[in-house]
Amino acid sequence: MPDWLAFRFPAFQRFVTPKRLPLVVDGRLCWRNMRREMITHSELMTQLRLQGIDDPALVRLASLESDGSISVIRCDGKETAPGPEDRRELV
Repeated sequence: MPDWLAFRFPAFQRFVTPKRLPLVVDGRLCWRNMRREMITHSELMTQLRLQGIDDPALVRLASLESDGSISVIRCDGKETAPGPEDRRELV
């Protein structure tokens, strides 16, 4: 039902679709946002490693997207995108 309302009334979409939430900004972990979404340090590091990054200092921005995936922009400007199997389910 919320998807139909968001499609039918675009102004309603901002209330039912969550914005992306930053988890890493300029190599620094956003602990408050991680706690808010109940993401542990090891879960985040696992998602970064799946995208070929082993150190958060290499990350300009990592965000939790509305579909549960984590998108990462590296400091060198390359964007990594997880496959559908790498999505974290929001419960």
